[in-house]
Amino acid sequence: MQVMLGIMAVIIFLLYSVYFIKIINGSHQGFELEILRSLAEWIIVKGSSTKTYIWAMFSGSLLAELFYFYLTLVRIQNPVIIILTVIIIVIEIYHFTLIAVGLKRFFTGRYLLSQIFNWRVERASTILLFTHSFLVLIILSFY
Repeated sequence: MQVMLGIMAVIIFLLYSVYFIKIINGSHQGFELEILRSLAEWIIVKGSSTKTYIWAMFSGSLLAELFYFYLTLVRIQNPVIIILTVIIIVIEIYHFTLIAVGLKRFFTGRYLLSQIFNWRVERASTILLFTHSFLVLIILSFY
């Protein structure tokens, strides 16, 4: 389980590092526009099948985060990390709820693509997950 937690922490750390660096450098807006542009192009190319793909990616992301947080709570006995993990879980529940509502409204034609994401919440989530995975990796390196 500890190896699996380490692998997941490395993956989260690496995946979020690009966006984290953009946020820290203050160049996140261009990156966010590029994400939207790429998503729009992909939706145009794939057509109606994108709904299934997007909901599958959403579900996969949710399950991966749940598993990561579960492993963290089970394997790391540091009270500070446990409290931080619980706080991030609450924030991520809010984050995933916002995205689910946004996706539902987008697919029913009530939202534009640009309205799906609340970029402040996306940035907060990125900073928290990047930092959390970094701390988990540091803790695991001392075991």
